[in-house]
Amino acid sequence: MIELRGICKYFPSNGVTALQGVDFTLKPGEIHALLGENGSGKSTLMHILAGYSPPSSGEIFVGGEKRHFSSHADALALGIGMVRQFPDFVRGFKVWEDCVLGSEKQGQNRLFFDPARLRKRVEEKAALWHFDLPLDAKAESLTVSQRQKAALLSLLLRNVQWFVFDEPTTALPPDETKNLFELYKRLRNEGRSIVFITHKTDEALDVSDRITVLKAGAIYTKGYLEKNLTQRGIEPRTFGSMVRCTEENGAWHLFEHPVLEVKDLHLEPPGLPPVKNINFRLMSGRILGITGDRNSGLETLELAITGLLNGATNKRNRTNIKGSITINGKNVAGKGVLAFRDAGGAYLGADRLGNNLAPELPLSESLVIHVCRRARRGIFLNMGHLDSWCEKIMGMAGIVRFAKDRANSFSGGMIQRILLAREFAEGASLIVLAEAGSSLDEASRAKLTDDLQEYARQGKAILLFSADMEELRSLADEIIELGDYQ
Repeated sequence: MIELRGICKYFPSNGVTALQGVDFTLKPGEIHALLGENGSGKSTLMHILAGYSPPSSGEIFVGGEKRHFSSHADALALGIGMVRQFPDFVRGFKVWEDCVLGSEKQGQNRLFFDPARLRKRVEEKAALWHFDLPLDAKAESLTVSQRQKAALLSLLLRNVQWFVFDEPTTALPPDETKNLFELYKRLRNEGRSIVFITHKTDEALDVSDRITVLKAGAIYTKGYLEKNLTQRGIEPRTFGSMVRCTEENGAWHLFEHPVLEVKDLHLEPPGLPPVKNINFRLMSGRILGITGDRNSGLETLELAITGLLNGATNKRNRTNIKGSITINGKNVAGKGVLAFRDAGGAYLGADRLGNNLAPELPLSESLVIHVCRRARRGIFLNMGHLDSWCEKIMGMAGIVRFAKDRANSFSGGMIQRILLAREFAEGASLIVLAEAGSSLDEASRAKLTDDLQEYARQGKAILLFSADMEELRSLADEIIELGDYQ
């Protein structure tokens, strides 16, 4: 059994107390859900358990023995591993290479390093767990769900017994979420233990044996599901009064003119599902939702519109585009991210720590990336302008922390609110959001709904990509569902 006793965490850089005397246990062969609203301390507590961050005070016991983790390698050596919300990989490495990184001794044959033996070991373990991963592809080409599988595979190769999943269903469609929960049950049946961080009570109730709720850095409630916790009992105590999303859409379209037009778009990029003969128009003052399953080309269309697919890949991929993507009268198809933004676009993708942030750098460096050109004074940057911009974003997001803290030290919910604030602050005529409500608790989702509707009232256009049909129904004026081309 793992026990966290009296865990406190204080961040002297900003004066924030994230955890206040938290006790937490994880028993062998159980699925334990850790719930709480954004900023409640869920991720901080689990980063301490996984060795990524030391507690300010408190004790950690593994198998009855007191332990001190100086790094996540210490926790990993005791069989404790964490699958982060958006796992990091070494760009340029093959998937199997990333999976074994740090465990190369397992591939040594006498005095020599044996990569073939290592790759075979990865392939056998992937087959055992039914992971359909392209082991020889570049790690950066993986989808979010594939990254999570690869991160889990890496832990399985190290015989981890205690697993922590940080908001694992954030960017997963329903079928992938169901598969993930089946995987949890298989791990449990082998006697392994799972903690998964979530703010979705329906998920916790579906799959968990036990639930612990954090609020403002302290235990708010805990118990076994069969004894004393019901959905009606958990939600008000966790998130406050539930706020129903308004469905009164379509009443403020006073400025209608085309902001985005996609005509006869045909794209077949390597490693991604194709999109064929896509045609639609998004008018000002409107919210359009686009949904589809994994093979429908949803991600391909998103990356094509925002310029990431074309601007970040080679010339061969650019020539595959047929048709046009017009934003405010400018055709941006195949012209990259700068063309998308210069035409009046703003974007927040589902991979918060991939295309949107550099995890190891100060958050402020990611917040100012879009305004650096505006802050130039000849060959110099106006640092006062950049600092005031960061303060504005943090204020809009309601986050009381230093923007110069590392991006990966913020919780998933905080990152989501900050990045949404950054894109709204641009005042762009078109904002493209993928899985907009992921990582947000009910109160934050309600605020997002209000913010999106207010943005539309100002005559802006909003394009939402999501596998969550219910979310789109509550937000969008109309919904397009992509077909499956596989």
